[in-house]
Amino acid sequence: MDTPTVVGTGLAILGSKDLLIKLLGPSADYVGGEVKGFVEKCNINLDGIFVKAASKLGNRMDEEGAVSPRVLKHVVDEGRFCEDNLTAEYYGGILASSKNRVARDDRGVTLLAQVKDMSVYQLRLHFVAYMIIHRLFQNEDFNLGHGADCQKMKIFIPMGVFRAAMDFQAGEDMSAILSHCLFGLSKHNLITDFASGDIEFLQKQNKAITESGLLLTPTLPGAELFLWAIGLSGASGRELLKAKIEGNVDGVLISEGAVTFNALNEIVKIQNAEEAEK
Repeated sequence: MDTPTVVGTGLAILGSKDLLIKLLGPSADYVGGEVKGFVEKCNINLDGIFVKAASKLGNRMDEEGAVSPRVLKHVVDEGRFCEDNLTAEYYGGILASSKNRVARDDRGVTLLAQVKDMSVYQLRLHFVAYMIIHRLFQNEDFNLGHGADCQKMKIFIPMGVFRAAMDFQAGEDMSAILSHCLFGLSKHNLITDFASGDIEFLQKQNKAITESGLLLTPTLPGAELFLWAIGLSGASGRELLKAKIEGNVDGVLISEGAVTFNALNEIVKIQNAEEAEK
């Protein structure tokens, strides 16, 4: 990292390049150098978001329409400090989804406020969970606007699948981060009816579970945020199971192994029937 220059004399931290680096690490690049360097770094981050937005728009780039200035302000204010690739995908997707012919449509503002309030871990689990839900229930007729149908879309994600998808690094506490993610997503009503733990604990939920992991149920707001993040303009969330979703985000590995809770229930029924015949 290039050593930042001193911002001003007489300042306890900003006046000392050594203390600034100790406090902020590489993020000192944002405040420790001249304004020109600060602007360049922010512009690089914003440009990356705009590139993602353009890619998600595809042919829609040539269509008439505009992005609400309020949406643009949120993207510029927060996106310039965004260095996480998946978080940038969310900003780019919501920016792309916000382009339409209705001038007052600023729904993206509420979604961006959620993204702003979420950690990179929570956003990653949100993306992983809804990608899995889309794969497992694709083309089914469940209505995400109906609570009973959402319950039918409950899933089990084995801990190995979760661990690989989150790409944990040295020093990251998986157990604490999992709790942080589940309760955080629930606070925003992006998931519901969740649980996590070892085999013994989860088997109280379903006897067919044979490994540690997590259970969660989707919500309409959770599906809405996911669809806007992938660039589906104007989505309500109900389109999740019918939407055509191609590819994945670089660096996010979602391996096989997750199953529906209904499939686990069927296994339990078979096991109970076999035991009854003995």
